[in-house]
Amino acid sequence: MPGREIAGPVTVINTFEVKGDTKKFERLFREHSQFLRRREDFSFLVTVRLVDLPHVYVHLGHWRTLRGFLDTVHDETFLGHVERLEPLVETEADQAVSTGRVLRDAAEPGTRSVLLLRAQVTGDWRAFERDFGELAGKLGESDGFGGSDLLRSILRPAVYTGVLWWRDTDAMDQGLESAVFKSAREDLGRFARLDVQRTQHVAYERTIE
Repeated sequence: MPGREIAGPVTVINTFEVKGDTKKFERLFREHSQFLRRREDFSFLVTVRLVDLPHVYVHLGHWRTLRGFLDTVHDETFLGHVERLEPLVETEADQAVSTGRVLRDAAEPGTRSVLLLRAQVTGDWRAFERDFGELAGKLGESDGFGGSDLLRSILRPAVYTGVLWWRDTDAMDQGLESAVFKSAREDLGRFARLDVQRTQHVAYERTIE
């Protein structure tokens, strides 16, 4: 399993449990996101909000290099944003690398069309990665599937975050009810303890050159 390669890509996964006003959090975090988009080696970000726990947000920041991220977290502007956000949230952070990404279509902002699959692998991690890839391939045969990403933690190597998304809510409803998805979820459960959360797609933003 790969370690921390300073010149390699990294995805920073932040889970925010908002303790107060979610609108204020979204406003402040959007300001922070616009700062990130201008940083060297930043690639793109995805922000989602859990459907069953609407005060919980997950932010996936994709960086071309770990070095670019580490340089950013020591920047005074970054630290100022953290000071403003910190009183509003409880935060859990992780760093991960992609083991396989499929990009077909974008999820529409505001739709409940992104699925997060958190996995603590207890069995064969190679088989888990293989089965997730096969699931993405089979879902890709249906209309409305947007893509997938499987992220393996570099801080806790047995922990994965899988992301599956559809173009809109209706397409995701059909995908989750399919025999393909139900069977694949059972297969993945043979190798890992799973926590599957449906989310609302809040934002997808790319770097600003």
